[in-house]
Amino acid sequence: MAVKRSLKIVKKAGRAGRGAAAPLTGGGRRVRPWTGAKGFKLLVSRDTSTAARIEAIRGGVGARVVGEMVEYLDVPKTVIFGVLHTPESTAHRLIRDNRILDSAATERVMRVADIMRMAEETFGGRSAATQWLKQINLALGGRTPLSMLDTEPGAGEVRRILASINHGGDY
Repeated sequence: MAVKRSLKIVKKAGRAGRGAAAPLTGGGRRVRPWTGAKGFKLLVSRDTSTAARIEAIRGGVGARVVGEMVEYLDVPKTVIFGVLHTPESTAHRLIRDNRILDSAATERVMRVADIMRMAEETFGGRSAATQWLKQINLALGGRTPLSMLDTEPGAGEVRRILASINHGGDY
């Protein structure tokens, strides 16, 4: 059920993304990757089940999520391209052709959304959370939390700092 709520059902298998097959859910239904104007906001606003997250990563998210991330985090596209490890020319082509990101880039999108959700809870809202993610942090060796989200170990450090702040630390 979580997958059904989190992902839209595709009426026709060919609509999942040009050149990419739609992933199958456990019931054999084809599902559409997360796309649309509210895709990244949806990922941030909802803590989805592990099964739904895995299905989304396997199926990919629409490349247009890059623009949504740029707007939501108020950063240049080059920052998002760096976090996603996607060359700029490739990303622009995927966006133009309305294609989906591969599973590695999709997993990074999900990771950024998870950290954003955690930061919003920690700092009480989107504005303070995005500001914190973009500021240099001494506990991260003078790097920004956002720049650390391209790897799981880096994201783990950001989670650790957010947990510390939640429990009275002063990172």
